[in-house]
Amino acid sequence: MLNIIPFREEHLEDAARLVSDRYQRLREHVPDLPQRYSNVSSLVPLLQDILKPGIPGVAAIQGDRLVGFLTAWLMPGFRGKRSIYVPEWANAAVLDDSARIYEAMYSRISGDWLAERYSAHYLSIFPNDLQALQQWNWLGFGMFAVDALRVLDPIPADDMSVHIRRAGPQDIEQVMALQDELWEYIKNPPIFILSERYDRKYYEAWLQDPDRVVWLACSQDEPLAFMRIGPAAEDVCTIIIDEKTTSIYAAFTREQARRGGIATALLAHALEFARACGYQRCAVPFEPMNPLGSRFWLRYFQPVCYSFLRNIDERLTQG
Repeated sequence: MLNIIPFREEHLEDAARLVSDRYQRLREHVPDLPQRYSNVSSLVPLLQDILKPGIPGVAAIQGDRLVGFLTAWLMPGFRGKRSIYVPEWANAAVLDDSARIYEAMYSRISGDWLAERYSAHYLSIFPNDLQALQQWNWLGFGMFAVDALRVLDPIPADDMSVHIRRAGPQDIEQVMALQDELWEYIKNPPIFILSERYDRKYYEAWLQDPDRVVWLACSQDEPLAFMRIGPAAEDVCTIIIDEKTTSIYAAFTREQARRGGIATALLAHALEFARACGYQRCAVPFEPMNPLGSRFWLRYFQPVCYSFLRNIDERLTQG
């Protein structure tokens, strides 16, 4: 019998061990993930930070053993909705019974979330728990983001007529134009994403920062593609964040130049540079509903975290 009770401070150590166990299982398939998140001592502070008054969470107890837990950040204004976000380190269930445990925990806590008018429920989870992934689908969640990782081993790239160079401040117009084209591209079907649009100062800072690079692939001085890469991004899954991780923030190839190997050449160049800078691994977030992007990234990267979303009819929060 499962007993679903409020998640409390007394559960922190056991909860951290559950996450650590699941993470170590993931590292068996992706050994180049940062070691730090295997350590209970690294996970407890994260859980302590999320365990605050007003942030409801639950623990699943079987006998006298913690077999699962689920807690979340409250984000009252995220994308215009009152939203809940469950990070990948803020949920876990024993792998051999994860579907039943997750179902029981969400059934218990989701009513509390909705009672507080949180109608957008976000959750991130490791990709090696296939039972849990299927269960979250059955609970009405759909995938909206993937975080993937690779080591910096060289990748084959055909010799091309394009020249790849690092963009400087003098290239800001070309960089912003490519970024605007990417912004327009992901608004279209079947992606339908309206991402944040940054101002000129944002790109000026990027082009002046020695730790961040914009690579341009040019033909006869005309930029055909770009890739932005820098230290590990902090607005993606936590488990990729490490001083030895570099992140790809954005990449785009103009339509007339696609399927010619330009994106692969850009990636090969970026990985070589990152390796020379002392990085050990590269991460990239991407949208699964972007067919061209997904096919490209999955050719070279391995998923380490899936993020899901369930939008509940906001009329249920009224009255």
